[in-house]
Amino acid sequence: MVTTLPWRKPPLTKAQADLLFMLTLEDDTEDAPWMVMGDLQFWSASGFAHSLRTYGHEMGFGWYVGGMLPIQFIYPGTYRKRTLAPDVMVAFTPEKRHTSYDVTVEGAFPPFVLEVVSPSSVARDEEEKLEAYTLLGVREYALFTPKENAPSTLMGYRREEGDDKDAPMRAWEPDADGRLWSALLGLHLEVHGQALHARTPDGRLLLMPEQERLARARAELAQQRAEEALARAEAEQRQSADEVERLRRELERYQQEGDRSP
Repeated sequence: MVTTLPWRKPPLTKAQADLLFMLTLEDDTEDAPWMVMGDLQFWSASGFAHSLRTYGHEMGFGWYVGGMLPIQFIYPGTYRKRTLAPDVMVAFTPEKRHTSYDVTVEGAFPPFVLEVVSPSSVARDEEEKLEAYTLLGVREYALFTPKENAPSTLMGYRREEGDDKDAPMRAWEPDADGRLWSALLGLHLEVHGQALHARTPDGRLLLMPEQERLARARAELAQQRAEEALARAEAEQRQSADEVERLRRELERYQQEGDRSP
């Protein structure tokens, strides 16, 4: 008796599995549940993006910094444009106004992306987007999770220097202070309470808009107080000089009166 074994499909190759993943990956759309974020996530993302953009302008870097901007791309072997919208992205392309970032036009997917993780986006950010960004050639992928009643967390994945675009991303190891060093940006990424900041190698903390305004106001107040103190000192000095001159003239008068005495 001949036993017929059930027919089985051969296992997918990695290239086939990657293609199937990208074909079934859902787009980032405005009504997607993982796109909803609260104040913690919104202000973290927008403040961090602003600080990077300001720093890039100040240093004259060729950075384009985007926030929550749709990135459109066509994955090899697929037939239509897909859309992912990271909370923060940095691309080394000329800065211009975008309503979306078209990889076909710009030439490459942004090498640095950051997602600010919210309760509704955990699986999306930590699993699906990690795989998607890996396949799309991202070199540094940071994930920041701001929390109200617990310490905020920062983790990430990256390709090592010298790795090609097809190499897998590895865990991005923090330094002894819990910071992530971004070789792409030349900055340390570090957690401050419920906010994510970048710090230059020489120790300068990149400030967010509200912090910049507060620092400027404090500096202006300190300058005003210093100017007022200098004005008081100069006035006291003039008054002292006037008093010295008055006493000198009075002494001369006494001396002249003494000389005229019999």
